[in-house]
Amino acid sequence: MKSEGGEKQWLMIRRFRCCRCRKLHNELPDCLTAFKHYKTEVIAGVVDGIVTSDDLDSENYPCVSTMLLWLRWFQLNLERMEGYLRMAAYELSDYNPQTLFAKVSLLDSLRKNSQRWLEKTLRTIYNNGGFLPPYRR
Repeated sequence: MKSEGGEKQWLMIRRFRCCRCRKLHNELPDCLTAFKHYKTEVIAGVVDGIVTSDDLDSENYPCVSTMLLWLRWFQLNLERMEGYLRMAAYELSDYNPQTLFAKVSLLDSLRKNSQRWLEKTLRTIYNNGGFLPPYRR
């Protein structure tokens, strides 16, 4: 896993075999995003405009083309993320179904009110069986 300043850290990823389908599944920690090798915190910083190519901390890592790919990945998965968050919120017993069709974005609310919004969003999506496809050029 790479951090903003280019620091590399090795992680042990647990693998599980599904009893039903017999496929192997990796258990990713919150600090990682599927199909990405940078910390989720760095990706969220790029999406929020905090980490830019002008930032001295990210002078060498991540490169501009990587940041553009992340922004494109986020844009392509924006509606999918919103849908998964609404589905998870609907399943909560204290959730008001009227707000399911409200114009307010749950993802935008989470981004404004939570410091680790991308980690929480991805955990919600993947723990509920969802999937975000990677962006391919």
